[in-house]
Amino acid sequence: MKNIPYELIARYLAGECSDDEIQQVLEWSRQHPDLMDEFVSMWQQIPSDEFSPDVEQALQEVNQRIDTTTTKKKPKLFYMLAGSVAAAALIFILVNIIGSLPQSTTDGLKNDTGSLLALATGLNETTECELSDGSKVWLNQSSAIRYPETFSGNTREIYLEGEAFFDIAPDAKKPFIIHANNTQTRVVGTSFGIRAVAESNEVIVTVSTGIINFSTEGKSDHVELRQGEQGICKPEEQKLEKSTNPDPNYLAWKTKVMVFKQSTLAEVARVIEDVYHTPVTVDSAIADLEITSTFDQLSLDEVTQIIGLTLGVNIESGEKGININRSKE
Repeated sequence: MKNIPYELIARYLAGECSDDEIQQVLEWSRQHPDLMDEFVSMWQQIPSDEFSPDVEQALQEVNQRIDTTTTKKKPKLFYMLAGSVAAAALIFILVNIIGSLPQSTTDGLKNDTGSLLALATGLNETTECELSDGSKVWLNQSSAIRYPETFSGNTREIYLEGEAFFDIAPDAKKPFIIHANNTQTRVVGTSFGIRAVAESNEVIVTVSTGIINFSTEGKSDHVELRQGEQGICKPEEQKLEKSTNPDPNYLAWKTKVMVFKQSTLAEVARVIEDVYHTPVTVDSAIADLEITSTFDQLSLDEVTQIIGLTLGVNIESGEKGININRSKE
C-alpha cells in the first residue's frame, strides 16, 4: 500500500493548499500518477451536496496535574474529535475513494473479508475506535486505517497510514496483522505503537506490552520485539533494525503525559509540537538548556508557563505558534 497523504491531497483538491504544499502534492503525484488520476477523476464525480458530514466534537475534561518529581502517575486517556468539519469530510471522501479503486491500484488493499471500512483523522485531530474483536485503535493526526466490519478467515488484518497505537484483544487462533508501508506487524494479543507517516522513509514499531513479529511484506525474515523494544524498517532498503526504545514520550500524543529527564529545550519543543500540534521555535542561544519534569495532562498554556518560570525564559504565543527566547530583563 502506497504512502497516501490524505489530508494534504484533500486540501489540494479543495484548493486550500499553500504554494509549498502544492509542490509536495505535485511531487507525490509524479511518483504515483495512476493513483492521483483516480483521485481527481472520482473527486470530479462527487456532487457538492452529496456529502454532508456530522462531525461530533468532544473533549473529555480531565483533572490536570503536574508532577515535577521522577514519579509518574498512571495517565488518564482521552481523545478529541475536533478541527475543521470540511477537512474531515474531504479526508473521509478520499479514504473511501481508495476502497472503490481497482485492485491493481490499491496494491492488495482488500483481503478475503471483502469491502473495508475506513476511519481517518485530519490535521490536529486524534480519535479512537473499537474493532469487532474488541481490539482498540487510537489514531494520531493525519492518519487512516481500513478494516473489515467483522474479521473472517484465520487472521485479523487491517491497513494503516500514519501513526496509531493498538491494544489488541488476545486470540491465539487468529493472529492480528497490521500492514503499513510495505511492512507487516503480526501479534496475538499485545499493545504497541506504529508510526508510518508519508513524509518519512521508515516505519517504527514500539512495544508497550507483549511480543510482536515485525517484518517487511513478502519476506520471511523478521525481528521479534518485546516490551520496551523498538523495531525500525526502511522499506526501500528492505532493512530491519531492533533496539531499546529511546523515547519515553513516544505515546505522549495519546496520553498527553510528557516526561523529561535532563532534556534540552530543543527536545522539549519537539514533543510539545507533537502533543499539542502547535509550531514551537526556540532561540538557539537557549536550545541546550535542560529541564527535568513530568507534565501530566496539562493545557499548553500551563506547560509553557511552567517552562518559562523554571528556566527563566520568555514565552511568546501567537497565531504562528510559540516562540521561546531569552528572558527580557
